[in-house]
This record gives sequence, structure tokens and C-alpha cells, in this order.
Amino acid sequence: MTLYQTLSIVAIVGTLGACALHYLAVARRAPRPAIGRRSVLRYNLWERFLHLVLLVLFLVLAVTAYWASIGWGGPMAGYSLMIHTTCGAVFGVAVAAMLITWATGHAFGKHDCRWLAKGGPWSACGDLPAGRFNAGDKIFFWVAGTLTLVLLLSMLLSMVPIFGTTGQHLMYDIHRYAALILLVMAIWHAYITTVAKPGSLTAILRGRVTAGWAKTYHPLWGGGSDTAEEPTPNADAEETTAD
Repeated sequence: MTLYQTLSIVAIVGTLGACALHYLAVARRAPRPAIGRRSVLRYNLWERFLHLVLLVLFLVLAVTAYWASIGWGGPMAGYSLMIHTTCGAVFGVAVAAMLITWATGHAFGKHDCRWLAKGGPWSACGDLPAGRFNAGDKIFFWVAGTLTLVLLLSMLLSMVPIFGTTGQHLMYDIHRYAALILLVMAIWHAYITTVAKPGSLTAILRGRVTAGWAKTYHPLWGGGSDTAEEPTPNADAEETTAD
């Protein structure tokens, strides 16, 4: 077994273990938002579509890459390589659309420091200052965007002999390890924004949340006291713009 195979298995299993630990220690004890009418628009139709595209492409890339990396140590070949390369290019475009769509909402504010100081996702108090997106969402957003750029550039540079054979191997290694970091972060992000926050998956699929959900997980957004950086959702005004 190669070093990368071992690291990949340890990293993926370790991340899944951290998710399980978080659920047992924090998530299942955290306060649950009140059940009510889903009157607050969380994601519009374009945002939900973009979420879906990013999810499907990422899953295809992860399966094709780690089926080879973990299965036999890689590299990919044949149809899996063709699928991975094609989806990788489309994924780059989708991430660019993601950055344009949500960049403003992921700008850091002073309340993000307070969110982190209070323990962030490991706090079960349910009283964390967060706007439409919390500090954890913002960190993932910008790191994921940066890693995607690293992945695209490293793969492109590994295909041309600009840096010689040694440079091509280096670019390939950078690509693999950047992908592993992104995979680990994506697993944690998927867990912490769905399982650890009941009601979030429905929001991604249907676009709307209850007022209780907004005030529990994003009080500065749902509570109406955030700045212009992350405006308070107006359920009545946005009802007509949902789909």
C-alpha cells in the first residue's frame, strides 16, 4: 500500500469518526428549532440548482479519483480518467459561479470572530452569532475556492513538460493532496450543515426554512439585527421570488 493510499484511508475514516463524535457529543444535545411554516427564503432557485450541480460533480470526481487511489494506488485510466477530466473542467466553472453567487454573503465580519471564540460547531449552547452564513461556512467557502484553483492549475501544469518530468510529478502530487484536503473538508461541511443542523437539507432542496430555524442557527440573519452585509430575509416580499 502506498503512502497516499494510507493517508487517504486514515483521513477519510478519521473525518467520519469526527462527525460521529460531534453528533454524539454536541449535535444530538443542541437545541432544536421550533417546527412551523417554512416562510423564510434561504436559497432561491438558482442557488439550489448550483448546489445540486456542485454536489453531483464533486461526487463524480471523488468516486473516480479515490476508486483508483484507494483501490489500486492510482493513477486513473480509461473511462474513469475521461469522466474525471471532463467533470473537473465543468466543476471549475461551477465553482467560479459559486464564488460569484455567494462571495458577498461570505465576507467576514466581527461577529465571525465571536462565533469562533465561542467554540463554533463544537458549542452546544445554540447562541452563536451568525449571519446568513456562519464563520465555518465562510472558511470552507474560501478554502474550497482556493483549493479548486490549485487543483485546476496543478493538473493543467502536470500535462505539459514546462517544469520537466520532476515538475510534472510534483504537480501531480500537489493535485492529489489538495484533492484529499478538499475531500476531508467537504465531508465535514456536508455533515455539519445537514445532519448537525436539522432542517438544512430541506432548505437546500426546497429553498425555505422556518423562522425558528433561522433564529436558532443564524440569529443575526433570521433575527433581523444583522448589517447590510447579510440582510434580514423578508418572507412576505420574497414569497413571490421563490421560484
